[in-house]
Amino acid sequence: MYSAFMQYNEVLVTGGTGLLGRHVCRALIGHGFLPRLFVRTGSEGWIAPDVRERCRVTPGDLTVCESVEMGAQGTSAIVHLAGLWKEQPQRGITFEEAHVHATANVLRSASVWGIDRLIFISAAGARPGDPVPYLDARGRAEALVRGADLSWTVFRPAPWYDLRDGKPRVSTEYLDELAGAIAESVQRQDTVGRVYEDASTDRFPWKELSRAS
Repeated sequence: MYSAFMQYNEVLVTGGTGLLGRHVCRALIGHGFLPRLFVRTGSEGWIAPDVRERCRVTPGDLTVCESVEMGAQGTSAIVHLAGLWKEQPQRGITFEEAHVHATANVLRSASVWGIDRLIFISAAGARPGDPVPYLDARGRAEALVRGADLSWTVFRPAPWYDLRDGKPRVSTEYLDELAGAIAESVQRQDTVGRVYEDASTDRFPWKELSRAS
């Protein structure tokens, strides 16, 4: 329906201005995709300069369904990275809104435009009902994805931020390997319906996924 857009192999990326998001955008570009960054108005300055030169930017709000629908229109896949490490209830910024509600909006938008491919970045240890509010919300968002009628793949990396102070605590090599696996999985049918744990769990190290033929 939107061949004029889809000929560019555009992939909607949420959370593209974050630490992992920048690596994922670079990896997508390296795999021949055109990232369409869905960013909150005023956050455009957080886009890495080298990524900005080779992507498209759509301002929007993940908690507003119509906004997400507009951002997703014409894309061929969605990489849903966006999340929240710390709540700010006084500003209405909660795990419920940032994870569960936002993911529901992404799924609805995929359904509206017939976008069948979704890569969702969850978190190691995420599960509905977890006593840690972040892991509970992340787990419920993941459950929505796994219950959706589309071709999904879930990655569950270990936190690359310390939840206490928000400081990065992983190597660039780790992020590059994870980002490469995420980007490659967009076009690999053998990853559909699978959940990839952090390499430390020995479930299926994404280092192997990103280097597989």
